[in-house]
Amino acid sequence: MVKPIDIKQAGLFSESSRVLFERYILLQMIGEGQYGKVYKAMHRRTGVIVAMKMISKLSRKKVEIETYREEMRLLQQLDHPHVIQLVEYFETATDIFIVLEYCKCDLSVYLKRKGGFLKMEEVRDIALQLLSGLRYLHRLGVVHHDIKLPNALIGADGKIKWCDLGLATQMTQDGKPIFVHALKGTPLYMAPEILSKSRYTYKADLWSLGVVLYELYVGKTPFRTSSIAELKHNIMMENIIWPKDIPAQLKLFLEGLLQRDPSRRIHWSQLRCHPFLLSTDTEDSLKGASSLRSSTSTLH
Repeated sequence: MVKPIDIKQAGLFSESSRVLFERYILLQMIGEGQYGKVYKAMHRRTGVIVAMKMISKLSRKKVEIETYREEMRLLQQLDHPHVIQLVEYFETATDIFIVLEYCKCDLSVYLKRKGGFLKMEEVRDIALQLLSGLRYLHRLGVVHHDIKLPNALIGADGKIKWCDLGLATQMTQDGKPIFVHALKGTPLYMAPEILSKSRYTYKADLWSLGVVLYELYVGKTPFRTSSIAELKHNIMMENIIWPKDIPAQLKLFLEGLLQRDPSRRIHWSQLRCHPFLLSTDTEDSLKGASSLRSSTSTLH
């Protein structure tokens, strides 16, 4: 049994300590970064296990605090099995507490545990879940803006869920492209139109999803370099290197997502009926069929 953490160890001021102690028992710290600390916690009354993010206001600019509040206002409106669920959100004079459903790990951690890459059928299963959550957001006019492996969590129910909507942007009601005023997101996953500071739509998220799925299958992102300038050049200009043995349907699907020209990039009506997503083939079965065709052609 995990021994509860003394609230004083969390470095909270008296008011925050009292509010937190009344509601939750801290079980263990599961994450820490510039944003603050994340704890696995249990609700005192219901016994529900949650993830609690604690953010100090003391060293934050007002605009940073307001960004967290905007994200919470957005999460309060969302209800989908493939988008992280906000349990509750509260503030004291010194701290912000964001309570989310508890998840096992993110996809980057899962990928490492699986040896660095996944088989086609698992990539397909994950793709279907991620697309379901993304479609929900896009229907509400929300562009996620930071699609990447660490922002996709595996829930306690086993479902993949998008999280971290701090950079999310609300599309215009008429659906017209938004102009990029400042780069938002993670460069390795950014769509060309974002990097070039052009106008963009929800299709920027679809490019980023293509990068995520490529990474899940290949084990690395399509474009890698230590220089931001070189990375931008590669994303804008260089050809993607495809593994020789990548299944044809998966490659066709990823090519649709990774079109540099947004007008040529696959859209939702095409995604719903794409052969890769509808297929029940496994990678082993395709390799078996390929071997059979090869041996048959040798006999003739």
